[in-house]
Amino acid sequence: LTPDLLKRALPEKGRRLELRDDAETGLTIRITDTGKKTWSLRYRALSGEQRRRSLGSYPGVTLSMAREEARKLKGALAGGLDVVAAERSVRSELALRRQRTIAAVADAYFSDAALGLHRAGAGSPKRASTLKEERRIFDTLVAPSLGSVPVAEIRRVDIQSLVSSLSKKTPSNGRHARNIMRQLLAYAMWKELVDNNPASSVAVLASKPRERVLTDEELASLWGSWEPSASSAPISPAMALAFKLVTITLQRGGEIVGARTNEFDLDRRVWTVPAARMKGKRPHLVPLSDRAVAVVEAALALGGGSPWLFPSPRDATRSLDRHSLSRAMKRTSAMLGLDDVTAHDLRRTGATNLTSERVGIPRFIVSQVLGHASDGGGAAVVTGRHYDLNDYLSEKRRALQAWADLLASVTSERLQPNNVVRLRG
Repeated sequence: LTPDLLKRALPEKGRRLELRDDAETGLTIRITDTGKKTWSLRYRALSGEQRRRSLGSYPGVTLSMAREEARKLKGALAGGLDVVAAERSVRSELALRRQRTIAAVADAYFSDAALGLHRAGAGSPKRASTLKEERRIFDTLVAPSLGSVPVAEIRRVDIQSLVSSLSKKTPSNGRHARNIMRQLLAYAMWKELVDNNPASSVAVLASKPRERVLTDEELASLWGSWEPSASSAPISPAMALAFKLVTITLQRGGEIVGARTNEFDLDRRVWTVPAARMKGKRPHLVPLSDRAVAVVEAALALGGGSPWLFPSPRDATRSLDRHSLSRAMKRTSAMLGLDDVTAHDLRRTGATNLTSERVGIPRFIVSQVLGHASDGGGAAVVTGRHYDLNDYLSEKRRALQAWADLLASVTSERLQPNNVVRLRG
């Protein structure tokens, strides 16, 4: 091949011309009828396959440059390197890395967490309610901005930018986004998809522990809005009963709305919350006072045979959504002119009253009522978890009955004794 030949060479219309360079074995140039000229090196790999490696286009790559590049590649081939195969491997790995997006890692994480395989030593699956909440946080707060980013390319500044943006509007959303990203990237490290966890050094606004305890007047006002006679209440009858059960039993909102009817033994007056639905992953016995039994019976009558104590109004095969409690409380407190009340404040209000001089229940027993498995009453937590399986049912029953009595006094509501028969006038 010569520079003059390369300038003049052109195939017939509709044909393609390929010229070999006798001075450098394997070097060829392809010329199309439009005048495009492309260098390549033909060689036989160690496997016996014929390969072609592109070297660029003429005249950007001159004849002398093409010959020099061909000599270098043949030198690498002589050393046992299959250049085309190596480049294919690199391209394949890059394509695979691009497929390993944050969203793809999240899908794998949630799937493994449901089995308890999301980290070494997990031992048991994450609670379904926890996974549902984590999934909601990822889908609504993280995925729109970072879901398509390859996990190997995520940087601390990307996560910080998202967290800062969310925190300016709602500080808790910033914390939630950081926390879920930290878990996903810890999972990615464990799977050897990344070498470090950039979310670990992301700054978030500190949360402020709530201290809201309702006054008797506020509690009475709320309770009145949950009565059937409160026709202007902005919530459904089932939601009103759910709030009553939260208030009477002092259990978490998620445990209330997720309750199944077969968890209740009204003859023994006990509600057994299974370990899978408890934060501490231990079964929790909740003694039922007279008021609690009355609320459960009303909910059963309203549920129409659903397996859920509080079925969703849209789909009876599902329970009420946990976040619907928060939304309903927001509407109710706004209607009543109450400031900054959440469903969880009902639980704190009851616990505070129980340990106060109004009732005088020891704090450890109140912890058992609340289902705080980590409270060992001064003993090692391992003792309560593995050795002392006493559930303090009688002590909890006395505590919750005392709270029900106080609640009746506060809300001016008395249950009708079972031995009273209403006579016609």
